[in-house]
Amino acid sequence: MTCAHCGAVHQRGRYCVGCGKTLPPSTLPPRPVRLAPRPPYELTEDMTQPVLRFDVRPRRAVATSRVAAEAG
Repeated sequence: MTCAHCGAVHQRGRYCVGCGKTLPPSTLPPRPVRLAPRPPYELTEDMTQPVLRFDVRPRRAVATSRVAAEAG
């Protein structure tokens, strides 16, 4: 399909690559929608919420002798 405004031959999507004008709808049939298969078990609300897991490491104790020496 070429653009009626600028004559650009290669087009992608709804807008012309050359001038940016909207193109008429395609004459091709719409692509079929492919859905993911359903899981064999029932999903609950808890299973769909995002979960952030962090490695928890206790902090090392700050040596008080170093802090006093650097400040003085």
